[in-house]
Amino acid sequence: MARKLVSQYAVFHQVGGKTAVVLYYQQGEPDALRDLDLREAAFIVDLLRNEKPISFDPESRQLSTHSPEPVGEGE
Repeated sequence: MARKLVSQYAVFHQVGGKTAVVLYYQQGEPDALRDLDLREAAFIVDLLRNEKPISFDPESRQLSTHSPEPVGEGE
């Protein structure tokens, strides 16, 4: 698995259609998560906005956090 640390992201909404989330890294080409419905995109954006650091594996198409933060911390 070649995980890449996400540094920035952008969200593109197509009127009446699907949403894309583009993930940018410190180095390398960006990756896009395309054809997401609004719920999926909102969940991904919430993760990207509130959890740091986040990495993405382009092969398995998986986002993951690296935080040692305890589960249910109650922020």
